[in-house]
Amino acid sequence: MPPYLDDNIESTLQFFRQEYVQSIRTDFHPDIVSAEIDLLISGNYPAKAALNIALWSLYLEIHKLEKLSSNIISSTPHSYTIGICNKAEMKQKLDEALGYGFSFFKLKLDGINDLQMIENYSALQGSPFAVDVNQGWDNINTAIEITKLLKQRGCVLIEQPFDKADRINTSLLKKQSSIPIIADEACQTLNDLYTLSDAFDGINIKLQKCGGLSAASKMIVLARSMNLKILIGCMSESSIGCNAAETLAPLSDWADLDGPWLIDNDPDMRSLFPI
Repeated sequence: MPPYLDDNIESTLQFFRQEYVQSIRTDFHPDIVSAEIDLLISGNYPAKAALNIALWSLYLEIHKLEKLSSNIISSTPHSYTIGICNKAEMKQKLDEALGYGFSFFKLKLDGINDLQMIENYSALQGSPFAVDVNQGWDNINTAIEITKLLKQRGCVLIEQPFDKADRINTSLLKKQSSIPIIADEACQTLNDLYTLSDAFDGINIKLQKCGGLSAASKMIVLARSMNLKILIGCMSESSIGCNAAETLAPLSDWADLDGPWLIDNDPDMRSLFPI
C-alpha cells in the first residue's frame, strides 16, 4: 500500500464487501463504474485501482478487444530503481538490472548520501539517469548546486525534491533548473493537477494513487493539456499492476514500472512487457 495513504488490508477488504461493489454485473463500462464508485466511496484508491484493472481486463475479454497484455512494445524509456547503497552494492544492482534488460536507471537520493550516489553511478555506469529525492531536500541553495551537478552527469528528471507541500522552494528550483521537476507525493489524483503547474514540469501517475486506469487516463489527458510531462510509475507491486500500467506507457515520457523486479513474491514476473 502507498505508505502516505490511510489504506490497509482491512480497509481494502471492506471496500470489496460494500453493496455497490458486490452488485457489479457484466453489463458495465469500467469508466462509468469508477465514476459512480468515486461518488459513493471516498478514498480507497489502491482498492479502486485493483477493481478498475480487473474490470478493464474483463471488459476487454467480454467485448473481444485487445487484452491488457504483456506484449505491448513501447519506446518509452523504462527505469530500474537503485536505492541508497554503497558502490559495491550499486554495482551488484546495476549488473542485475542490465541482465534483466534495463539500460535506464533511477537513483534514490535522500539529502545525505546524494553526492556519493551520483559519483558512484557516474563511475559505474555513466548513462543518462533519473533521480527520486522522495522529499529529501530542505535547502534551496544546496538543491540548486546538486541540480547543476546532476545536469553535468546526464540526469533527465528530478522527482519530488522537496516536501509535497513546499511549493515555494520547488518553484524556485524549477526556475533555476533545466531538468524537469516531477511531482510524486504532491500529485495523487486528478484534482491535484490544478495546483502544481507553477512548481512542477510533470507528474508521476501511479494506479494505486489515483484509483486505476480510468483515472490515470483522465490525468494524462489533463496533464498534456497543461503541457506537463508524464511519468507512469508504480508502488512496490507485482506484474499484475505494472502490466496494467504499461498500457499507458506509450502515452508517457518515461515509465518506472520495475516493482516486480524489486519484490520477492511476484506471481508471474517473466510474463512482463519487453523493456
